[in-house]
Amino acid sequence: MTIKEALTLKTKSLNITSEELDLAILEAGLDGTATYHPQTDGMKVDLVWAGFLLTTIQTVEVREDDVSIKYSTNLKGIYSAIMKKWGLPDPFAPAKPTVKQILFS
Repeated sequence: MTIKEALTLKTKSLNITSEELDLAILEAGLDGTATYHPQTDGMKVDLVWAGFLLTTIQTVEVREDDVSIKYSTNLKGIYSAIMKKWGLPDPFAPAKPTVKQILFS
């Protein structure tokens, strides 16, 4: 399986064109025709996939008179899992508060 085929499988539900996929592969410094090796190419392939996920995370709101319906594509969990897998910072993770110990005399 080539790198492009692997990315095509991962992104098939995202409606990504072949040209967009080719550009993302090129920008990631990958060769789309090369054989996909998860050990060496896995991180870059996952980051390309995560980049496509970020472009599709959106909330669409439909309003008519008094009625409002929101549709959400909840891909944040998948994106967060990819970032955690590779030890990268997750922009959707809840902020961890800084706790300081104060001793009152």
